[in-house]
This record gives sequence, C-alpha cells and structure tokens, in this order.
Amino acid sequence: MLRQIHWYDESGAAGELRLALKEWGYDPVDQPGDGPAVVVTTRPDPARMPDQAREIVWWVEDATPEEASTVLALRPGWVLRRSGDHGAVRAALERLRQRDLGEEGWLRRMLQEASLDELLRLLLARSTELAQAQGGAIWIRREDTFFQRAGDGTFPEAPLPRREALELAAKGEGWLIGEREQMGLLRLRNPRTAPEHFLSWTHAAEPLLLNAWRLEESRLLSFKDDLTVAQNRRCLEVELPRLVRQAAVAGESLCVIFFDVDNLKALNTLHGHLAGSLVLQTVAGSAQRICRAHDRLYRYGGDEFCILMPRTLAAGALKFGQRLLDMISDAPLLIEGEWVPISLSLGIAAYPDHAQGADALMKAADRALMRAKAEGKHRVVMAG
Repeated sequence: MLRQIHWYDESGAAGELRLALKEWGYDPVDQPGDGPAVVVTTRPDPARMPDQAREIVWWVEDATPEEASTVLALRPGWVLRRSGDHGAVRAALERLRQRDLGEEGWLRRMLQEASLDELLRLLLARSTELAQAQGGAIWIRREDTFFQRAGDGTFPEAPLPRREALELAAKGEGWLIGEREQMGLLRLRNPRTAPEHFLSWTHAAEPLLLNAWRLEESRLLSFKDDLTVAQNRRCLEVELPRLVRQAAVAGESLCVIFFDVDNLKALNTLHGHLAGSLVLQTVAGSAQRICRAHDRLYRYGGDEFCILMPRTLAAGALKFGQRLLDMISDAPLLIEGEWVPISLSLGIAAYPDHAQGADALMKAADRALMRAKAEGKHRVVMAG
C-alpha cells in the first residue's frame, strides 16, 4: 500500500520530485491532511506552513539558518535545499517515519552548510530564548583577543583580551564555546534559567562551530598579505560576492571603502622603499584598530586598500572614513630624523544605494576614490 503524503507545490516545477516519490512508494495528494507533507517553495516561511500537517519536509531554493530554525520550531521536519538531489527528500521522509524529528536532524542537515556568522547568530538567538535572557552577545577569538561577532546591542562591541574573557567565564558571567580551544565566549544579560538548560544546544552545535571557525582561521592565513595585517586581493574577490548575497537576503546595507596613500611614489623616491613599506604597515594597522569585529580590511595592491563593512549604512561608513583620515593625519612618521605626514584619499559606495552587485559596488567605490584624488586628495568622497 502506498504511503500517503500531502503535496504543496507553489512553483509547479517539482514534477520530477513528485514522480520520484511515487517510485519510492509514496502517494502525493493535493489536499490537506494531518499526515506528513512536502512543501515546495522559494524559502521556508511560517505563512506557507500547512495547518494540519504533523511534520513537514521543506524543499526550498535557499534558506538561512534563522529561517529554517523558525519553521522547525513551529512544526518538526526537515529543511532541504533544491541544490541537493531528490534522495535527500527520500531520506528525510524515512527519518520522519522513524520519528527522527529533533534538533539533531536540523543540525545534521542544515547547519553543516552554514557559515560561522550564520551559526553564531542562530546560537545567540536560541541561547537567549532558552535562558529567557534580556539579550546577549558572542565573541570569537582571533589570536589572543576576542572580538564580538554576534550581538543585539546588549553588550559593548569592545574587543576582550583573552585574560579578561577567561576571567568572565571563571566568574560565571560568560560561557566558553569550545572550552579546550577557547574559541569563543557567550554572554547573556540576566539569564533566568540554569546554564545547563540553555547551554545544551550550544554543546550540540559545538563541533560545527569549531569546524567553521577552523576553516575561517585557515583561510585567513592563506589570504594574508605578507607586508600588512590585511587580507589580500584574492580574499576580497572571494568574500565580496558572498557578503553582497548575504546583504541581499537579509535586506541589509553593505559598504565598501576603497582608499590609497597619497604621494607614496614620491615618498619612496625621497626616503626609499623601506620607508614606503613602513607607511603601508602604519596605515593598515591604524585601519585595523578601528575596524569592528565583522569589518574586513584588505590590501588590494600597491598602496591601495579596501574595507568591507557589513550591516553598515552609507552615513556610518562616511563617519568611519573621516575618523581614519583624521587618525592618519594626526600621526606623522619619524623617518630619517624628519617628521613625514601621511595623507589618504577615500572613496565609499554602499549596497544597494549605489550598486546592485559585487563588481558594480567596487567600481562605484573606485570612481569615488578617483573623485577624491581629482578634488585635491586627503578627503573622503561618497559615490553618487
């Protein structure tokens, strides 16, 4: 006897999957019911959830961990991307028959595809909910400093030295993520439940978090510029399209600051290339010190640098650029007994205000930089 499942296909383009289900012994019916359901849609959405279905397999074009977590918290099941083969749907339906409905299934199927930032946002939201806390934040370690990577404004974004982070954990004011590796620190404001309650999900997700963190750390090393603290151009070309896609999905702004050192060639001629290298290291170090944890600094090539600022409006990037310009202006370098001033020109472009794609965004920022040069250098210019 065929096993009945309820079929909901908004796209009308999943005929091959429906035929495959019949071959596997299922009977997809176009009517509501209280049995398992397959929902074919663009993204998992509570508004598209069948009222009567007990369990749901979502077959979607794409989904963030937050979207998948939301629908699975309302109704057990699985969220599967259409980029996978039809066999994933068959496996999910079999797991539903075996009553494999819990978070473990969610972790295996969805979180393994998530980036570190996506995992951290979901972890913070789930921990805050389970702890009945007023808010929270997560810091991730890079070398001997912890930088805030997920937060809701409850705690300041200031970096934490490793010693301070460990002291907070020892006092019970924070909880280490990956305690052996000291990967990160979770802090919650006024949690109302016992730590073992809200940390249970953290421990379950820890292997995935550690894998994503190690992958990120290894990529940072391979994409590091030899001279400065910045990432290199190859890293920028990999990360900018991904950040634009994330901004588009989340409906957020992403800013690009493109800048270079004014008159570096003349400085090299006058004082030598070692002096020029010192200037580049100073500029990169100054920029890195005022970048937030989720901002990224890249050396584009020669005397050119780029900063990507996710979740940042054009006005915020403009304020950052002016701060960097002032910081550099106020700190001349002593070279061969002479105080040498440093000057920058900066161009800024924002997604989606000034461009819709990664290449167009870089071109808009580059054009703004060229305007800054043409207008006399030592200034910040906004695209458009």
